[in-house]
Amino acid sequence: MSPPFGRVLVIGGGAMATGIAARLSAAGIETVVLVRRRDAVAAVGDEIARRCVSLVELGATAGESVRPATVLADEAPRGFVFAVESVTEDAETKRAVLARAETLVADDGIVATNTSSLRLADLADGLTRPELFAGWHWFNPAELVPLVEVTGGPRTAPETLERLSSLSTAIGKQPITLRRDHAGFVANRLQYALLREAYALVEEGVCGVEDIDRAVVAGLGARWAAIGPFASMDAAGLDVHEAVTEQLFPQLSRSTGVPALLRDARSSGATGMKGGRGLLGDYPPDAAREIAARRDAVLALLAAAGRETKE
Repeated sequence: MSPPFGRVLVIGGGAMATGIAARLSAAGIETVVLVRRRDAVAAVGDEIARRCVSLVELGATAGESVRPATVLADEAPRGFVFAVESVTEDAETKRAVLARAETLVADDGIVATNTSSLRLADLADGLTRPELFAGWHWFNPAELVPLVEVTGGPRTAPETLERLSSLSTAIGKQPITLRRDHAGFVANRLQYALLREAYALVEEGVCGVEDIDRAVVAGLGARWAAIGPFASMDAAGLDVHEAVTEQLFPQLSRSTGVPALLRDARSSGATGMKGGRGLLGDYPPDAAREIAARRDAVLALLAAAGRETKE
């Protein structure tokens, strides 16, 4: 059964936009995707369809619920109940796209941004209905990671955040609503705090990059996938937690610069899996696909476990 929402618009044709469109389509929502170039229409449509097929194969959605998305170039109809942009992380570009999106939604339609770093107050400049503007931050791969962050700007109406949170839940996401706009929101701040310490441990010669990944996957990640960090500390005992905090917090990295390990990798031309070489070394052609397949399978299992817990 389709969620009680009308037609929605996704603006963008990259990895995040196609993932968002796939999740909406898999939930049975009528989804239109707007891209800039006509020669990209077929490829974007194929990618959304591929992601929907993957969702079904992984057991993350039922095949009968999928409603194919429509991909259009440059022009789109009007009257959407909701529009979300996921274009390049540049304030000027996003402001132009958001202003256009506002002309394509209904008078009470929500316009959202999938920004991961820009302040909503800046992006709202030029909008005529800022009370209907909000942040809706997804995580890659967007169709599989359960979390979305919902946040408002200075003039966002509380009802807008409530509607966006309801839509998130209806399509199988787990939303958190920020109490105020904050640079990096919640998840990225947590992620980059851990990454800062990870770089510091490697650069201080404590361990290698492979050890860091293993410590998170086999330790922190496995445990936090079941219960979060605060629940883990409650389980360990707050007396123990307090004692360790007192000893360890003063010793953690406080660096504010880009880590030397990352600078060196970038200086050598490394771009990660997409370029065949990253922090962990070289990636043969099939390696990135194999890693993504393993990641997606684990995410699907976690999503299924989350649904069973709720039921």
